[in-house]
Amino acid sequence: MGAGSRAFAARAGAALGLVFGADVACAHVASAQAGAFYAGLLHPLTAPEHVLPMLALGLLAGQQGLHEGQGALLALVIALVAGAGLAPNGLTPSWISLLNVGWLVVIGGLVAASWRLPIGLLYALALGFGATHGYANGAALPSGLSPAIFILGLATAALLTTGYGLVVADALSRLKPAWPRVAVRVAGSWVAAVGILVLGMGGKAFGGL
Repeated sequence: MGAGSRAFAARAGAALGLVFGADVACAHVASAQAGAFYAGLLHPLTAPEHVLPMLALGLLAGQQGLHEGQGALLALVIALVAGAGLAPNGLTPSWISLLNVGWLVVIGGLVAASWRLPIGLLYALALGFGATHGYANGAALPSGLSPAIFILGLATAALLTTGYGLVVADALSRLKPAWPRVAVRVAGSWVAAVGILVLGMGGKAFGGL
């Protein structure tokens, strides 16, 4: 990784560390004023620990092909909705937060490696990722808002973000020059580097867990 890439990853890691260090209620205080749907829509989009791996999962799905990627996107939404629906309202457990950062490393690393994954493994990644991120977002539901509408907004955010990564990666994979595919792999390596940096910071922030 070059000096520019390391600097980018360090800045992104520092930003994510600040996000994790903040009180959950303060991190998205404005979203509760926008109504249940927009609160659900904005909650993951304004949190780098959610939006970055969603984009990375879309890139990974796109690397596998549009057909396989669409199935992974559906699996993600189903697991996200289930996880959010089962989450108790309140603070997210620290191990869930750390696990969600771990997805940055796993998914970003797979994008960087550009491996052809078995379809079952791709769907399993989408289901596991969706369940833990859905739980974290569902636990942050502001009081007084409709859980069903909030989750609808959350699912919409996941469809837009992950779907965007899917379409971009699939389109770039069809180009004849090799550099667009390399650019996707580099993006995955940055995501993984950010996850590693934040896990190092998170181990201290969450009592060494």
